[in-house]
Amino acid sequence: MVDNSDTWSLNQSYTDYMYSIKAVAQATGLTVETIRAWERRYKVVTPVRDSSGRRIYRPDDVLRLRRLHEATERGHAISRVAALSDEGLAALLEAPASRAAEGTAATLVTRILTAAEEFRLAECEHAVTLAAAVMPPARLVSDVLQPVLREVGERWHSGGLSVSQERLVSNVVGRHVALLLDAYARAATRETIAFATLPGERHELGLLMAAMICASRGFKAHYLGADLPPVEIARSAEKVDAAIVALSIVLRDQADEAGEHLAALAAALPANTGIWIGGSGSAAFAGMNLPRTCVLLRDSVELEQRLDLRQH
Repeated sequence: MVDNSDTWSLNQSYTDYMYSIKAVAQATGLTVETIRAWERRYKVVTPVRDSSGRRIYRPDDVLRLRRLHEATERGHAISRVAALSDEGLAALLEAPASRAAEGTAATLVTRILTAAEEFRLAECEHAVTLAAAVMPPARLVSDVLQPVLREVGERWHSGGLSVSQERLVSNVVGRHVALLLDAYARAATRETIAFATLPGERHELGLLMAAMICASRGFKAHYLGADLPPVEIARSAEKVDAAIVALSIVLRDQADEAGEHLAALAAALPANTGIWIGGSGSAAFAGMNLPRTCVLLRDSVELEQRLDLRQH
C-alpha cells in the first residue's frame, strides 16, 4: 500500500507521494524491523518525519531499499552494499540480473499466479517486487507483467479466477508500477508525453506501464488518466507542452467510436503534436484512415524504438 492512509488510486498524482514505513515494507519485501535496523546501523536511506514524528519515505528511498533487499538475497552482505551509491548498486545488480531474467521470468509469472489462486497477498507483492528489482522496465512489462495480466484476464473470463483474485493481482501490479513511475518521473528531463484513454475506455494498467517505461527513459510523463473527452485531453496536453499524446485502447468493439474521438483529438491538438496508440485493442485500427499524426504501436518494443528516435 502507499501513503500514510495505505490507500492508492490511479487518479492520484505520481509526483507527490510519500510512503509510511508499513507501505515501504509491503513494497520492498523487507520487515519494518529490518528497515529500521538498516537505517540505524548503515544509514541506507534518510526518511523525513511527519508532524506526528512518524517516518515517511520518498519513492527513490523505496527503490533503493528494493535493490538492497535484492542484493542481500543474492548473497551480498548489507554492511558492504549499504555504502554503494545508487549507481553502484544498480551496476552490481545489472549483469547477473540480465542473465537471470530469462530464466526467472516464467518462474515469477507462475509465483504471482499461484499467489493469486491462494489469496496470498504478501507472496504476490514479493514476486512483483523481485521482478522489478531484477529486470529493466521494458522487460519487466513484456516478460512478467503483461503475461501475468493476460493470463489473469483469460482465467477470469473462463471462471478460473474470481473477481477478487483478479483485483488482487491488478492492485499489486498497479501499485508497483505507479511507484516506479513516480521515482523515474522525478529525474526526467526530456520532452513531455501525456497519457490518457478515450471516452468509454477505463482500462488503465497498460497505459500506466507505458508511462513508466517512458519515464524510465527520461521522458516527462504527464498522466491524465482514463475515460477522458478528446477536448480535455488536448487542453491538458497543450498546457504541459506535450510533444506526444499516448493513448491505450483495449476495447476492440468500440473502434468506430474511438476513431471519431481520435479525429476530434487530432483536430484539437497543435499540428505538431503526435498521437501514439497502443494497447491490445489498437490492432482494430490497422488499415483505418487515421489522422496523419497518429502512430500505432504494436508492443513495448516498438514503444522503445519510437523513444530512441525521439532521443536522437
